[in-house]
Formats: sequence, structure tokens, C-alpha cells
Amino acid sequence: MPKNQLDQLVADYTELVTTALAALDWAEEEITQAITRHPSKRDQFFHSYPVLAPSTILFPVEFVYRGHFREILERIATGQDTRPGTAAEACCLLAEVSKATPFPPYGHGLYFRLWAKAFPGHQQLVPDSQLNHYEALFGPKIDKLEGDIRKDLTVKDRQIGPITCDGVHNGAVVDCIYARTQ
Repeated sequence: MPKNQLDQLVADYTELVTTALAALDWAEEEITQAITRHPSKRDQFFHSYPVLAPSTILFPVEFVYRGHFREILERIATGQDTRPGTAAEACCLLAEVSKATPFPPYGHGLYFRLWAKAFPGHQQLVPDSQLNHYEALFGPKIDKLEGDIRKDLTVKDRQIGPITCDGVHNGAVVDCIYARTQ
């Protein structure tokens, strides 16, 4: 293997590992914020790391990972199914698809809707008035497409399974509900 190919391979893997390690930090921060919003779910959130992994490699951008983590954590907090694709995963997929084919207007509406859901507080792609325009014209079609894309991105094993806990979280002894049941 020529040196320049080897250098590129090392650089690619270094970037992947760096992003993965950073994503763990972002997940930890999102879990801490979720605990603040839903303190009664602290133990579930602590044991949720395995279900936070995205179904595909997301763009190596912090706000994209955080949007994914927040949606999964909110599903855990509200008892919803964690398996369907997240809005962040769907946005990443749609961004890739848009490179290969132009979107029809309802496709733009779907992307704008999912972006607003996945990344609230981040710069919007279109003003609310334009998003409302797409919703008024294509709302039912966008609803169906959103359901389809989330279903297609479903991760069958992305759910919290049986949890065993020794009563220690991040090195601190805690009164975890999962430790009490053993």
C-alpha cells in the first residue's frame, strides 16, 4: 500500500475514533440534561447508553448527534418505542439522497419538518411561514413519508432490555431502582 493511501486510511480512522469518543461525551451531557428535565427517569437514562447509538454513522457534527440523543432520551422518558429512526437519522439520510436526485416539493417539506424536530434552537432551513406553507399543501403526504422513513430506519434491537446494576453509576454509589430488584 503506498504511503499516501496508508496516511489517508490512518487519518480516516483517527477521525472516526475521535468523533465516536466525542459522541460519548455529547451523550453524557444530553443524559445529564434529560435527568434535569425528567429526574424520576435518572436510572433509566443512565442505563440507556446502548440504545443511543445511531442506526447509521451520522454526520460528524455535534448538533446532529445531540438531536439524535435528545429524541431517544425523550422517548425513554415518555415510554415511547425507541426503535424507529430519529429525525436526525432521517435528515442525514435525506441529505445523502438529495445528492443523487432532486426532491419534489413535499420532499423539501419533509426535510424541513424533520430538521425543525431534530434541531430546535439550531438555525432553521426555512422560516416558519414557509414550513407552514409546505405543511398546508402537503401535510398528509409528509406525514406518510415521515412514518415510512422512520419505519425504514428502525433498529430492531434499539430498546432497553433487562438491566442489571451493581448500584454504582460513574464510580458513585447510587440507589438505582435496577440494583434494588436484584
